[in-house]
Amino acid sequence: MTTKARIVLTVAAGIAMGVSHWLSDDWGFAFYASVFLLPLIVGRWWVVAALAGPFIASVALDLTGHMYEGGSDGAESYLFPWGIIGLFFWELVMLILVGIRKAFDFLRNRWVIANS
Repeated sequence: MTTKARIVLTVAAGIAMGVSHWLSDDWGFAFYASVFLLPLIVGRWWVVAALAGPFIASVALDLTGHMYEGGSDGAESYLFPWGIIGLFFWELVMLILVGIRKAFDFLRNRWVIANS
């Protein structure tokens, strides 16, 4: 996969995650699919930039006065502290998956060299 294809895939995933967050109260399938599949497909550390999509959507929703109704404490801002901490958690998950992809690539290349 070329770098250009990786960048396009990362941007598309960020847009899909942002739109998914904008249109629904829960983040939906696009978010979770991107978090788990994107690092394994792209295999670069900068895939965490795709999480800018949900963050920008949260900022836009917060600035327009929308309140998140899904919490146990009632309505609250989209930029509540646990939401931001959750984004950092998903960034770590994505980085761990990139590390798994890099380890797999390393072991595959080593196996190919040993068997050629």
